[in-house]
Amino acid sequence: MTLTANPGDTVSTITRPDERPHAAVPTADAAATSGSETDDAPPRPDVDATIGQDSEPVGELLRVDPRTLVIGANVRRDVVLDRPFLRSITDRGVREPIIVRRDDNGVLVVRKGKRRTLAAVETGRPTVPVLVESGRPGEDPDAEDRGEVIDRIVDQLEENHHRAATHETDEVRAHQQLLDLGLTAGQIARRTHVPNARVKQTTAVARSEIAAAAMERYDLTLDQVAVIAEFDGPDGPDVEAVKALTVTAAKEPAQFAHVAQRLRDQRADARQVADTVAELTNRGVRVLDPEDTGGAAQISGLRLDAQTPSGTELDPTTHSGCPGHAATVEVHRSWDRQPQVKVVHWCTAPDEHGHVARWGRVTPTDDSGGGGDGEVARELAHAAEQAKCERRRVIANNRDWASATSVRRDWMRGFLARRAAPRDALPFIATTLARGGHDLRRAMESGHPTACELLGLTPTGNVYAGSPNPIEAFTATATSARATQLILAVLLGAAEDATGRQTWRNPTRDNRAYFTALRDWGYPLSPVEQLVLTDNDATPSQPADTTTSGEAARDAGDSVDDRAVVDDTDAVMSAAEETTST
Repeated sequence: MTLTANPGDTVSTITRPDERPHAAVPTADAAATSGSETDDAPPRPDVDATIGQDSEPVGELLRVDPRTLVIGANVRRDVVLDRPFLRSITDRGVREPIIVRRDDNGVLVVRKGKRRTLAAVETGRPTVPVLVESGRPGEDPDAEDRGEVIDRIVDQLEENHHRAATHETDEVRAHQQLLDLGLTAGQIARRTHVPNARVKQTTAVARSEIAAAAMERYDLTLDQVAVIAEFDGPDGPDVEAVKALTVTAAKEPAQFAHVAQRLRDQRADARQVADTVAELTNRGVRVLDPEDTGGAAQISGLRLDAQTPSGTELDPTTHSGCPGHAATVEVHRSWDRQPQVKVVHWCTAPDEHGHVARWGRVTPTDDSGGGGDGEVARELAHAAEQAKCERRRVIANNRDWASATSVRRDWMRGFLARRAAPRDALPFIATTLARGGHDLRRAMESGHPTACELLGLTPTGNVYAGSPNPIEAFTATATSARATQLILAVLLGAAEDATGRQTWRNPTRDNRAYFTALRDWGYPLSPVEQLVLTDNDATPSQPADTTTSGEAARDAGDSVDDRAVVDDTDAVMSAAEETTST
């Protein structure tokens, strides 16, 4: 078939060969290599003659002005012309022919390709390719031949119902090929008209052997494997993090965001700790494990010796020359959730080096005469161990609360960006306003800073500053549904602003109402957030189950299915390493 270059010209009729075995046709390269056809080679058939004898017409392929086309009856009523699609038509035009038929007046009526037609008109394309089928348009249900109407409806339904979107794995593989051909992530986004954020994800996965391999092996989403790619750095993948993420994605996908954020925070904390440990080590300070300090004592509770006046604190500078001088390094988060490195100084053998209690030493006595000093010592040791367990639980849950807060606020930004509030939002709004609790009053006086943050606005300060609140501008043009959502944002922002590290231990009635509403509206509570709704708090010997990273992967061994996922992840990582080495 020959295509003419002039717009509007008709090209030759397209034909469809009958389905039958075809004889092998030697290529030009093969003929050139052999020099001449051999006696054993089959004769080359006359292709034109074959098409003319054994084919039937399909239609005419034309290039026409899209404004001359008439949109015929179509099962698709609402047509979405999104920006990426329009940009694609602007840059590259319509590449798949629009299926049309001629009516009694010779006008071309669109049967399939309504969206492409409207996009071509919208973007001002001069011509589009159309395939003119034989037959009537099939628009008149009262026509004698109703079969054409039935065929049109079935064809239009099947065209979209049986169309499969490109799988995310294939998309990643295609973007990897474009990267290999020299395109940057930005160029891929511009050429394919895919949002930059998505291309950043696909190319990050494409660059990570372990993430790409995990996507091939498991039924993971692009968002999930993009997180796995975060933990595949220049020094190689974080094996335990990859295992924990893979297990969570396979078994508890609702908790994936929480596990990912805890791993991010743990990684950031580990970097800060490593920097401080290196600094202390260079100064000759021994660094202890915060979870196992043995018989060491914090120097803040000691004085140099018995001759030093009672109450005099032993400071790190004075104690630096002691052979038992040591330190522990931990990361804590204050009310603003910002990580802070905390260095605590210890003496590993205070009695041996002559130190005494800062306020004097109290010797326990046993007045009962029953157990003696040994029993008292055992009770004190048991109490000390309980206190140590409680401290570990508080530190772990406080750390997990900070991670959960990041996930929760990200979820709320998406939730509050919706056009309308949930159907059952009004009872929550009415109840919260009726209570008029301290949290709401404080947020009102401070100008709703958290609500502004969640809505993507810049807070302007408290109400006494005299500046208009930016939420006011939103309400001026909001629909009733959107206005209800803004009211909900104000109340949720006040409730969120009142949460903190103490919430999981001592939740108020308003805290419980807030987290109950979030759960009912689809937010997946993390284990530490679930404690807010638990009547009986976890005991000191039973901390909240918020294990992550290596602990999650190791604990997965208790389940046959989880163990299989972990073993499978090991195989994926081995395959990825082999691919990288070759």
